Amino acid sequence: MSTDNQSRIGSKYRKLTVGAKRAVIAARKRQGDGGQIAFRTGYSESHVSNVLHGRHENKRILNYAYNMVRGRKN
Repeated sequence: MSTDNQSRIGSKYRKLTVGAKRAVIAARKRQGDGGQIAFRTGYSESHVSNVLHGRHENKRILNYAYNMVRGRKN
């Protein structure tokens, strides 16, 4: 069993940092995701964009976006 596979399995159970979540979201985000996140969370698209780019902090938006793209491949 390779160590790469073990580290990938272990990362599912660790709490990710804000920066790590942003990196995952940026890698897996698709066109139209910002509007969907804004609609579902009740914030404006510009605020959602600012949060995803690290200009503002909002854990609700970040967690919703992370959960939305979590099952996607890069």
